[in-house]
Amino acid sequence: MADLKSVIGLLYRADWTRLSLSADVRIESDRDLMLRRLRARRPDRDEPPDDEDDEDGEEGGYHSRRATLLIAPGGRYRLEYTGEAAEQLAGSDGERGWTWWPPDQAPPPLLQFDVGLEALLPELFGPSDLLSEFALELGEPATAAGRDAIAVIVTPRSPSWRRRRPSYHLFDRLDLIVDAELGIVLRREETWDGQRLGLAELTAVVFDPPEAADAGRFEPPAGSRISEDFRESLRQTFGGPGWRAAKDAAGLAAGGLGAWIRFAPHRSGREDDREPAMPPAEPARHDPEDRTPVADDVLYLAYRSGENPAFTATLHEWHDFAAMAARVPDGVRAAGHGGVGFLLDAATRGNTVAHTVARLHVSGPDRYRVDYLTSPGRNNNPTTIACDGQRHWQAYQAATMVGPAEPLPRDIALLVDSSWLLGCGLAGGTEITYLGRRAYQLAVTRSGHDWTAPPLMFFPADAIVDAERGCLLRLICYAGDRPGAWWELTDLGAEPAGAEDFGVPPGVPTVEKTGTIADFGAVTPGPTGHAVRTAVDVARRTTSAVSAAKSFLDNLRGTDRPG
Repeated sequence: MADLKSVIGLLYRADWTRLSLSADVRIESDRDLMLRRLRARRPDRDEPPDDEDDEDGEEGGYHSRRATLLIAPGGRYRLEYTGEAAEQLAGSDGERGWTWWPPDQAPPPLLQFDVGLEALLPELFGPSDLLSEFALELGEPATAAGRDAIAVIVTPRSPSWRRRRPSYHLFDRLDLIVDAELGIVLRREETWDGQRLGLAELTAVVFDPPEAADAGRFEPPAGSRISEDFRESLRQTFGGPGWRAAKDAAGLAAGGLGAWIRFAPHRSGREDDREPAMPPAEPARHDPEDRTPVADDVLYLAYRSGENPAFTATLHEWHDFAAMAARVPDGVRAAGHGGVGFLLDAATRGNTVAHTVARLHVSGPDRYRVDYLTSPGRNNNPTTIACDGQRHWQAYQAATMVGPAEPLPRDIALLVDSSWLLGCGLAGGTEITYLGRRAYQLAVTRSGHDWTAPPLMFFPADAIVDAERGCLLRLICYAGDRPGAWWELTDLGAEPAGAEDFGVPPGVPTVEKTGTIADFGAVTPGPTGHAVRTAVDVARRTTSAVSAAKSFLDNLRGTDRPG
């Protein structure tokens, strides 16, 4: 019987682009329940009552769609809808995706993205996307579509290390039937509070069907909309005269800012705090050409990394602005008569590597403390960021700001909980010793099927995972062939922590966080803070005056109405 470790490896390695199969597809959704879930998550929005949503009732109700699917190796597929969505087609020839609609049903033109390999039913064929955000529990062995399978129960991870906003998922439980050999999902049911939100299922699955050998089945029919390369889409969308004028204006503004950076007499906290180069990478990055599959033990270690959070460490963070700026295309540099290029050159003169050091104390997703040791308070950055599970606080020179509990800062959370790696392409997993600790070294690339925003600015990356805790001891992101960003945890320990370590120190004056620009003024000392506070006060007074005038006019209109 399969265990959770092997199932995680199975889901991670599921790769539909190598398959040859045909199947029937059933997709169902309860749109009324979906709308209720959406409204419940956005109570601040002014939504119409249920009976005013759609008078003819076409949008609500329980919807069911049927389709036939044909897949051939190389990322080729053809998805042909039947029934109420008859004649709608979608597919890929292995390089570019396409869609075809009857002329009288075609949707309005939209921005086209390169969806060539991503568009094939990710809820069934992209299960690795579940591994970083959800907790998995194994059910009983099962059979589906004549295949041996494994039942898997999926629920949101709670609490989350990295999620500052509610998940975009509407369900609170998934029930999956996973092919025991291939890792693809044969059946997926989404529920909320025991009610079915949606269902997706493969039936009548046939492997190596003869029609998969016909390359013409995957060519786009005449009149299809062909997906474009992402960069080409942006070029066509933003290449008009109006956009060029906006680019010129933005570029000129950037040029002015660049001149200020380069020639301003007082640039405290900039070049004099920087280092000339990144530290040498020892060990060197994992060979990018080595695509050795990662062992199940290492994948499972990353999956469970957030479950053992109590530790202390010293955090080092380097950013090489020159390496990042070198990745900016020449066309962007030339925008605004070269203003953007002038700004980039100004920001990357002299020493270009910023190095930040902090002491980290973590006891859970919402219990932590980060004390910055390098140039504390410089440029009005916080000296401490902490959370005690109830209140989040940041200490500045001028004041300490307090608000509701929040997760760790994003960059640090990526080190503490490495499960996000399971949404990327991974290779290697060589066992090494790093900083005196047993670890695994991984090559990290951008996933080829994940539509979500990647966690890193640059790929590829090199990660060293602690073999005991699963946290990242080192993470280097490469801008081309040069390290652009580098995070490292040293002096890893397991010191116990008391509640007083994470709470606001007694007697410290505090201000409440509002989530507006007023927060900036509250923690900024000197003339800048005074100016911001004055502007906020003027805006508040103006708003109150406008509101009073509106009420007065409304009262006058009410008085003038005939009885």
